[in-house]
Amino acid sequence: MTMAVAFKQFEQLTFADIEVYSVLPEHPIWSKVEELVDFSFADRICAHLYSSRGPKPYAPSIKFKLHVIQRYYNLSDREMEERVIGDLFIKRFLGVPVSFMGFDHSTIGLDRDRLGSALFDACHHHILAQAKQKGLWGDNKDVWIVDSFVTQGNAVYRSSYRLIKHAFVRVLNHLKRSYRQLFDRAHTELDLRPLTAKLPPDATPEDLAVAFSQLVLMAYELLHWFEKDSIRDLFWTWSYPERRLVSLEHQAILFQILMENAYPEDPNDPHVPYKKIERKKRLKDRVGSAVDPEKRNGAKSKTVQFFGDKVQVVISETNGIVLNAEPIAGNEPDGERLQELVSAVMKEHNAKPEYVLGDSAYGYGAHRKALTKEGMQLVAPLKSVGVNAKGLMSSDLFHYDLETESVTCPQGQVTTQAHDMRGELGKQYIFAKSQCKNCPVRTECTTSKKTGRTIFISDYYAEFKQAEVFNATDEGKTLLQKRANIERKCNEMKNHNGLGRTRLRSREKRRIDTKIVAAVTNLKQIVKHAQGSLTLSFQRKRGSGQLRAFSG
Repeated sequence: MTMAVAFKQFEQLTFADIEVYSVLPEHPIWSKVEELVDFSFADRICAHLYSSRGPKPYAPSIKFKLHVIQRYYNLSDREMEERVIGDLFIKRFLGVPVSFMGFDHSTIGLDRDRLGSALFDACHHHILAQAKQKGLWGDNKDVWIVDSFVTQGNAVYRSSYRLIKHAFVRVLNHLKRSYRQLFDRAHTELDLRPLTAKLPPDATPEDLAVAFSQLVLMAYELLHWFEKDSIRDLFWTWSYPERRLVSLEHQAILFQILMENAYPEDPNDPHVPYKKIERKKRLKDRVGSAVDPEKRNGAKSKTVQFFGDKVQVVISETNGIVLNAEPIAGNEPDGERLQELVSAVMKEHNAKPEYVLGDSAYGYGAHRKALTKEGMQLVAPLKSVGVNAKGLMSSDLFHYDLETESVTCPQGQVTTQAHDMRGELGKQYIFAKSQCKNCPVRTECTTSKKTGRTIFISDYYAEFKQAEVFNATDEGKTLLQKRANIERKCNEMKNHNGLGRTRLRSREKRRIDTKIVAAVTNLKQIVKHAQGSLTLSFQRKRGSGQLRAFSG
């Protein structure tokens, strides 16, 4: 039987506390949030994290308010600690005495890690449910909009040489801090000179290649050293299992980085020199940082590149409520998880929109078909795939017949010959060489000498054609214009609430930040909906005596 957890109760406010709080004007955000939103859900869903024995913990509802305030002002843990000590508006919102000095930076950070992203996601959905009860979203004629923005992590992208060196140093430094005996043996038994060797400013390419090979050999030697019988026995007698696990994680990251950046000249001889894998031959999903191995190189366009994650956001067009927000790898295509993002909200709140809007990156044929089956319509611009890369005749001029599964060219030639291309989710239709041999526009249509013109037809041809027709209607044009509304919300989350450059490492911690920021933006929308506008200025009320004094 689970015993109920009793949380710490603050003593009754003194007359001094009441006097101070009573003369404070209403805060434009926190006073309204306290009035409109019930935070007691946090005490219920987080109760299992605490014991019914021992000292009473602070209520999770109070600490969740702390995290909300921190993301609203985009503060570090230490800045948040100072703000709690000196900001009377925050103390009144938390319901603590004026003299309260608790919640240091370590308490804030540990509580964030204790809850994890799953519980913060649950908190976000509880606030979302309250917004739905107030009528801010959830109508069956609602329009949901999806987009993403870049979030830069707190890590630096390094070259292959520096990346391997950094991962190597992290393995040693962890031993130095946590297991000095093992660290001393590593210094005694291993030749670590390549780690501190410095190349001259005029080093030749041959010198750089030798230094790289020596570093890789030393890194593999370190990993092999951990497998020695004497070292293995000492390693597994480590008295702190959690620190031993961290060491294993550092070793795994070092090994992965070595595999992705270096290769031996002779795979059968481990003592031959190692070479750096050429940039063009490296994995696209390559680790770029030893301290944050989940970060990836991504690109917003052909000219704008970044190193970090992206945050996918789904909002309701009615009042700008954030329905879902999830961080993804920087190199992951934007539209890959569209169905997952939408279905997560539908499952939690039993709500379904009429339309889902996105840019062309979300306009997958599979998404259009799946959402249509669920009674929704995906509205997104179509990518221009008809333009020929060689400047030849556009494939849009060819007609595809769904019933006969045939393609007709502008000159009247018809073909049903096709190759199934599962990797591209479609078929490649091929005109015979004899059909194109005497065509008057052959030179403008194809350069193939073995066959005639080829045309790719997607498995979702019908969905794309329906989308093309709908996008050209007045309703389609109006909906596509509404898609830009999400840009303001992304700007708010990215620049105002700090998701554009997070202070935390690991995608799990970035997901925690993302969920808190989603809750913060929704709280602001709840206040705005209740007041008719979001006014961030204070409204002071003067007494009659003050008015007489000012009037002379």
